[in-house]
Amino acid sequence: MEEIRVLTRDNFQSKIDELFRIEIKSKKLHKLPVGFYDSLKKEMQSYVLEMQNALDRKDIEAYISLKEQKSEFEKNFRMFFQRRWEKIASLAQYDIDQDLLMVLSSYEKAAALEFKTVYNKFYGQFVGGEQ
Repeated sequence: MEEIRVLTRDNFQSKIDELFRIEIKSKKLHKLPVGFYDSLKKEMQSYVLEMQNALDRKDIEAYISLKEQKSEFEKNFRMFFQRRWEKIASLAQYDIDQDLLMVLSSYEKAAALEFKTVYNKFYGQFVGGEQ
C-alpha cells in the first residue's frame, strides 16, 4: 500500500474515514499505509503542542477549537481502531500465517502474537489441564 502523506489534518481524517469504511465492508484485513500509526502519533502530539501554545497565548477560543478537533479525531480513530483490532484478535486465535503477517503493521504483529499466546494459555487451562 502507499506510504501515508499527511499534508493537513483533513487529509488524515479522510484517510481514517476511508480505512474505517474498508474495515467495515470486509471481513479480511487490509494492509495499512506505511507509517500509519507513527503518523497518527505525530498528529496527536501536534494537537497537544498547538493546544499548549494556545494556552500560553491565552487564546481560549483557539484552545477550545483545537480540543474539539482533537476529540473528534480521537473518536474517529477509536472507531477504526476498535474494528481493526477486533479482527486481529479474532484471527490471532488461529494459526497466524504469512498472509496475515504481511498485512499487519509491526505494532499489530506484536499484538497478534501476544493475543495468540494469551489465548493459547487460557485455552490450555481448560483442555490441557494446565493450571
